[in-house]
Amino acid sequence: MTGVYTFKFKIDPKTFRQALYFNTFSRHRGQFALVALAWAAGLVLMLLNLVGGIEMSSVMQLCYMVILATMPLLIFSCEHGYRNYRNSDLSEKERTVSISEEWVKFRVSGSPDSEKIGWHNIMAVYELPDRFIIYRDSDLMVVLPKDVMNESELSKVSSYFSENLGRSFHRPRYVAPMLAA
Repeated sequence: MTGVYTFKFKIDPKTFRQALYFNTFSRHRGQFALVALAWAAGLVLMLLNLVGGIEMSSVMQLCYMVILATMPLLIFSCEHGYRNYRNSDLSEKERTVSISEEWVKFRVSGSPDSEKIGWHNIMAVYELPDRFIIYRDSDLMVVLPKDVMNESELSKVSSYFSENLGRSFHRPRYVAPMLAA
């Protein structure tokens, strides 16, 4: 049997908030840049129409209004998720993640024990400077802080992710500025 690495930790609201922003804006390469570029283009169109005196059709006006509404809605969605988490008892619950060469297991205290899932059931893992974000599917995100691991555990866990997930293990070179806070 290979080594099993088990980590117990809690996720504070600030860490959860950063993970939500990562999930919304930076999970896919270039996503943050494209969203910001589209929003800036919408802003330019609105300014040209309202201040610059360039007449635009109602379709163009509707387009830039919809584009301009997206960024605040995305931020509202992140903040709403953060407030729900902060106001619940979830941040006080201990989480357990166990990782082996063959499987991964997740558990939240007070919940029934989870089953071991094979690596083929993990959609993706993103390694950030201070945490891993594990996606079982697009709706389930598990945050695994690196500060619960020593150097050899960190190296081995990273190796398990790389070996078992291949291209689904991501080490982003760029993290959006709002995630650095």
